[in-house]
Amino acid sequence: MSMTVAAEARAASAPTPALTVAAQSRWLCNGVAAAPDGTLFLGLPRFPDHTATPSLVRVEPDGALSPFPGGTWNAWSPGGDGREAFVTVNAVHVFNDGTLWVVDQGAVGGRAVPGGPKIVRIDPRTGTVLAVLRFGDDILPAGATMNDLRLHDHMLYVTDSGLGGIIVHDLAANRTLRRLSGHPLLRKPEGAVQKGQGGRILVDAAGRHPAVASDMIELDADGAWLYWATPTGPVRRIATALLTDESLTDADLAAAIQTIAEIPTIGGTAMDTLGNLYLSDAENRRIAVLTPQGRMLTLVQDDRLVSPDAICIDGQRRLLVPASQLENLASGAGGDDRTRAPWQVLALPLPRELAGIRLGEAVTGRSPPRGLSNIHGIEHVAMTVPDMEAAIRFLEEAFGATVLYRHLKLTDEPLTAADVGRINGLLETATMRGACQMRLGDGANIELFQLTGIARTEAAEINDIGLNHFSLFVDDIALATERFAAAGGTLLDGPNDLGLNETGAGNQLWFGRMPWGTWVEFMTFRSPLRYDAGATQERRFPARG
Repeated sequence: MSMTVAAEARAASAPTPALTVAAQSRWLCNGVAAAPDGTLFLGLPRFPDHTATPSLVRVEPDGALSPFPGGTWNAWSPGGDGREAFVTVNAVHVFNDGTLWVVDQGAVGGRAVPGGPKIVRIDPRTGTVLAVLRFGDDILPAGATMNDLRLHDHMLYVTDSGLGGIIVHDLAANRTLRRLSGHPLLRKPEGAVQKGQGGRILVDAAGRHPAVASDMIELDADGAWLYWATPTGPVRRIATALLTDESLTDADLAAAIQTIAEIPTIGGTAMDTLGNLYLSDAENRRIAVLTPQGRMLTLVQDDRLVSPDAICIDGQRRLLVPASQLENLASGAGGDDRTRAPWQVLALPLPRELAGIRLGEAVTGRSPPRGLSNIHGIEHVAMTVPDMEAAIRFLEEAFGATVLYRHLKLTDEPLTAADVGRINGLLETATMRGACQMRLGDGANIELFQLTGIARTEAAEINDIGLNHFSLFVDDIALATERFAAAGGTLLDGPNDLGLNETGAGNQLWFGRMPWGTWVEFMTFRSPLRYDAGATQERRFPARG
């Protein structure tokens, strides 16, 4: 995307797509998310004069709204515990993982509720709460307010609209950084004011203007660039690789920030896979498109778009737009709440192009496929073991692996060939007693099976056709193999220097065998490898934590 919008670039109109009502709410609605099956979820923030709300609802097939996930999560009231209840939901999203992510600001009237600020991840089908992320005072200091989030692979990015700042959380390593805290480029520019329709300046009963810091956030399709804006603009961006480089100071990061465009007052953004940035233009009641070439185009303009807010693109390429009416809240209308029920979520199908500019698909948090293949790599390896719980203990002790989930517990009803044979080839003589998924560092996951009624009792080795071992990338091969042996593994001779294209000082391997016979190879690399002429990629190594 060009660094500035050309001065001569003007809003260009296209044939107006048809806006339809996708959902309707009797509560103030400022966010919408679409599950893979098309089910909509609405975020209903607990703003002043709008505290009687279930916070999050699912839109049923008949249009009715059901509190989601139900129970205490939707029943918070002042003075209540905010740890397992929604206090002020400000953002809802569904990414490529198919789960619902909810940002709870955890504050009412500017006062944080103990345990209130959090990010909650929910199964949209069952309502099961899968995870709750909370951050300490080092990440959310006094005055910080989580606003919105985006996800790419295992990296989560969150804007702080209170003090200004970007929170970076690595889901795989469970590590969090706070970057650019309170920096002027993350705060409302001096003299800028938030506006409503026709340029009306928003002001409360005391004559104060809203002062919202970094609010809107987007990632490009590859997760390489993070974009943000305050409601008054401008749009800025920074390379995500810089945000995660802990050797860089905030001053270093600020020097790398690029200003993309000056914009009217906006309520929300979305981005497509071709780099087009969609803007909820509150001043002109329209959805604008800022193209990678720096053009500002009008996608749709409609009087129903009163304070269009956190827009999103669903899997069917529909743009979903909540008309939040935020400009009519008392905080922006001189102390008089002029909002009126119902609140609408409007939808329009995205055209394939706008004024000669191609429009893409939803950015989902996974890089789009390149070339002819969409295969990204090995996600997990699986092995059958004689005792699943014993194998779990060994993998934990030998490698520091962790259990993700037991999808078939030993106490569950076993599975037979009639249940799963056509899916995974389980023989009629066999029974599946247990199954477990584990995580091992920054590499492929490991799935374990415990079966009965099988004839083979020895694991495959190099003398057998088929997969026969997996390899671990380590820094200290002596330390890793010592741990392996202490846990009950058996080592062959080693360590051994690598040869041929892998020859180099410190490049070594060491084979060992697990208690049930599966072979594992430990490898360490200290010197560069030699690649064949014409090789287009380098060997992939897991990232060091």
